[in-house]
Amino acid sequence: MSVEVEIKLKINSRTDIERVLEETGFVRADLVLESDTYYTSDHHDFAALDKAFRVRSTENRMTGKRSAAITYKGAKMDNISMTRQELETTVGDAKICRKILEYIGFRPVPPVEKLRQYFHRENITACVDTVTNLGDYLELEIIVETEGKKEAALDKVKEILQTIGYSMQDTTRTSYLSMLLAK
Repeated sequence: MSVEVEIKLKINSRTDIERVLEETGFVRADLVLESDTYYTSDHHDFAALDKAFRVRSTENRMTGKRSAAITYKGAKMDNISMTRQELETTVGDAKICRKILEYIGFRPVPPVEKLRQYFHRENITACVDTVTNLGDYLELEIIVETEGKKEAALDKVKEILQTIGYSMQDTTRTSYLSMLLAK
């Protein structure tokens, strides 16, 4: 099992943040369209438990390649970031996976769609997102193998934020799904 150490913040200019990331050593990678279908059920209310369960469909805008994955995210592990336990695996067909979940009692909630530009530097992933009906955001994440490595990874994320002109006070712990549902 891995732990996803993640922060998210609203940005004013997608172009400016992409330039700053490249100036600080991040390398531009894939541009993808992601469509996330989240689920809840009568027997497991993920939102009430601060957890998430989704099927993600991805289309790489550079290669045209499509893929899908199913993901479970545990409750947030601290009070300052989006850090969670994460389990994810690919699935062959997102539509069939969604149908299976619905047949066994899971209900989809409104989808989250975003255009995501990936950047990488060492073991850090930066995502510049344009989220439908929400605007532009930056996510920084580091995947660590154990919870014991979480603090060092979070310190590294804080350093990057400072380098690019932000701080932890600029971040939000609210998921895109929760933001959309609140609208």
